[in-house]
Amino acid sequence: PSLISSELRAQSVFVLGATGYIGGSVLVGIQQRYPEFNYTALVRNSKDNPGLEAIGVRVLQGSHSDLELIEKVAAQHDIVVNCADADDLPLTTAILKGMIERSKSGSSQRKPLLIHTSGTSVLSEDKPTGSFIPGFSEKIYDDNKPEDIRGLGPKQPHRTIDLQTSSEFSPQVKQDLLTLSSSPLPQSMERDMDPAVTVNGLIRNGLQRKQVVQIGPGTNIWNNVHIEDLMDLYGLVLELGLSGNAPSDAYERFFFGSAGEHVWGNVAKELARIMHQKGLVESAEVKSIALEEEKSLLATATNSRSVANRGFALGWKPSRKSLMELLPLEVEWTLEQMKDGSKAPNAPIPYGMEDK
Repeated sequence: PSLISSELRAQSVFVLGATGYIGGSVLVGIQQRYPEFNYTALVRNSKDNPGLEAIGVRVLQGSHSDLELIEKVAAQHDIVVNCADADDLPLTTAILKGMIERSKSGSSQRKPLLIHTSGTSVLSEDKPTGSFIPGFSEKIYDDNKPEDIRGLGPKQPHRTIDLQTSSEFSPQVKQDLLTLSSSPLPQSMERDMDPAVTVNGLIRNGLQRKQVVQIGPGTNIWNNVHIEDLMDLYGLVLELGLSGNAPSDAYERFFFGSAGEHVWGNVAKELARIMHQKGLVESAEVKSIALEEEKSLLATATNSRSVANRGFALGWKPSRKSLMELLPLEVEWTLEQMKDGSKAPNAPIPYGMEDK
C-alpha cells in the first residue's frame, strides 16, 4: 500500500515505453502501488491501445520523434517515467524542457518528478572480449557511493543521457530526478513483451547455429534482476521522490537495480544443456567465438557489476527466481515467439558500443 499524503492523491503520471518489457512492467507495478494516480502513456502502434485502456491508462498516440508533443505533455504531468530509450538525446531533452516549463508555471504544488531508466552497459569496459579482466572486473560499483557514479567516463554507453539529466540544463528539475540502471530478467512464460535481449539473443543464436556459443572464454560477469523485483524497486524510488526526502546531489539519486550475479559462460553452458536435451542444438558443448563473428552478442561479452545498497536502504528485498532457474522458461518462451519461423538473433548492439 502507498504511503501518500492527501494533497498528492491526484498526481498525474506520463509513461514513455509503456508497451515495452521494462516500461509495461513498471507501469503495472506503479499503478498497483498508486491506483489513485492518473496515468497517460505514449503509444506508437494503435493495436496496443486496448490493453492499456483496459487498465485505466489514457493513451496518447505518437512516437518518440514527436518532440513537441512530448514536451507539451510532460509539462502537463507531475511525474514522468521514461523507460523508452536510454540513448535518445532529443527525447530526453524534450522531456526535460516540458518539466522545466511545468516547474516555472507553478501549476503544481511541487517540482515535477522524473524517473529515468539507464542501462547496465554504463559500467562496461571499452574492449569487451568475454573475459574477466584483472584490474577492472573486480570493481563492484556501489550506488551508495556518489564518487562511483560521478567517476563514470562520458563515453560510456548511456552516459550522454545520464549526464544530460543531471546537468545544468535542468537545474529546476534535477532536484527531483531519480535514475535507475538495471538488466532485467524474464518474468515468466505469460509475458507478452520483449525479454532482456541478452539471454534471448544467446538462445536465438544457438538455434540459428545449432550450437550455443559464448564470446571468448566466457568468464565475464554481469548483474541481473527479476523484472518483478525491479518493479518493486521502481515503486520504492517513486515513493522516495514523492516524499520530498531525496538527496540534493544528482549522483546520490542514481539507483542500481541489481539483485543477482552471473558468469556469462555458465549461462551459455546451462543453455546448451537445456537446448541439447530438447534436441534444439546438436551438442551440449559451448563453442567459444570471437566478438567479430557475432556482434549481436556484444553485451554478453562485457563485464558489469554493481550493488544496490541505495535500494536496500529503502527496504528493497529482491526475492524472485534466479536467472539460472528461469533459463528453461526463457527457452520455451523464445520458441513460442519464433513460431513464425524466424530464428535470426534479435539482440541489438547497445548504443555507444558499435565500434568496440
